Amino acid sequence: MASSKTAPKTSKPTQKKTPSTQLAVAFSGGLDSTVLLHATIKAHGKKNVHAFHVHHGIQKEADQWQAHCKAVVKKFGCHFDTRNVKLNKQSNIESQARNLRYEALTQMCEAHKIQDLLLAHHLDDQAETVLIQLMRGAGLPGLSAMPQVKSNELIHLWRPFLNMRRKDLEIYAKEHQLTWIEDPSNEDETYRRNAVRKSILPTLEKFQKGAIENLARSAKHLGEAQGLLNQLADIDLGLIETKEGLSKTNLIRLYKTSQARATNALRRWLSKNGLAYPSEERLTAWWSELTQARLDAKLQWDHDQCVIRLWRGHLSITQDLNAQAKGKEEAKSEGEWTFKKVPANSKKPGIAKDRFEKAKQKGLINTMAREGGEKFKVDSKRPRRSLKNLYQEAAIPPWQRDVPLLYIGEELVAVAGIGVSADWQTTDGPRFTLEWQAA
Repeated sequence: MASSKTAPKTSKPTQKKTPSTQLAVAFSGGLDSTVLLHATIKAHGKKNVHAFHVHHGIQKEADQWQAHCKAVVKKFGCHFDTRNVKLNKQSNIESQARNLRYEALTQMCEAHKIQDLLLAHHLDDQAETVLIQLMRGAGLPGLSAMPQVKSNELIHLWRPFLNMRRKDLEIYAKEHQLTWIEDPSNEDETYRRNAVRKSILPTLEKFQKGAIENLARSAKHLGEAQGLLNQLADIDLGLIETKEGLSKTNLIRLYKTSQARATNALRRWLSKNGLAYPSEERLTAWWSELTQARLDAKLQWDHDQCVIRLWRGHLSITQDLNAQAKGKEEAKSEGEWTFKKVPANSKKPGIAKDRFEKAKQKGLINTMAREGGEKFKVDSKRPRRSLKNLYQEAAIPPWQRDVPLLYIGEELVAVAGIGVSADWQTTDGPRFTLEWQAA
């Protein structure tokens, strides 16, 4: 910081996109986020800044902190929103609080139609993260620590203070007479990050001057190396990935050429689909199964609340792991059948309007879950066939076959993904087309 009276720069890197007019700041009320909020308002104007606070309820002072943040924002004159989250204190508190915080911040960004969220992480935080990841035995993705810019489908995350020391923020806060919250839990060294901050890093600084800056610099170099690996993985995925998923044949061919390169491609594929990196132990087990599996083999792995399946020679990801556990009765409520009128000049087949309305008046139309053994007529010139055979011909994977069935009385009239029974289709007179719309 050239001058302590100069606001820390919050201008965002321009290589990703043009900064939007409306910005959000993750505002805990602590020193770092208070400085960030103040500096962002100075740089962009109070009408363009939103302060978002997340109430974790971990500390008994949480209500007071929420009120403090509201009061500070009122004084600053910018916009304010807050969310309360509830933690399960039986699991990892640090990890859970972090995940719930980002979920709540994303929800508030969506609610206010904001795409850019600023976070107050600084260089000391970066050094802590690198050291923690080293102790965990992390690979390049973990050792790269926190990127200055990170985007997902909904928002862009920016860390404008990542090259600044905490002591610089303290100077700025004092000279601008800012008030902030001191979280007593930050003194508790039973939390790993607090122990690193209060004991380990100061000790390292005694033996190596500039250790904190050097750790952060290493994270930057490692991040650049990870970026190059991602580019290589994307090249490899271009030869492996198809619309059905990852080709097992091409993936194993790459594995036999270079195990490290194949693993890099597999990790990249998982990451691009929003899944966490698997552990080294889990990856080893996956490769063992893949290399021994026949081309027509079926494999299934549960990972990061999803299912990864090998089917018909391709690896694919099913995002909704819980659908199987909900039960078939609940599955039918996850969408609805839609009926649309067929234009009078169209030759498109549909269900006769009068026939449908009579069935509706009698209460004969029902959506039911698949039980197995059902037969369906897709061709008026051919007999009914089992849904299993129709699914196989349509190349619909087994895990996508528990779909809603539309019955009129005792007769199966429509199957999501297959179509309408030939016995109920006509090209004459007023009629409806029928389609299942998933929720």
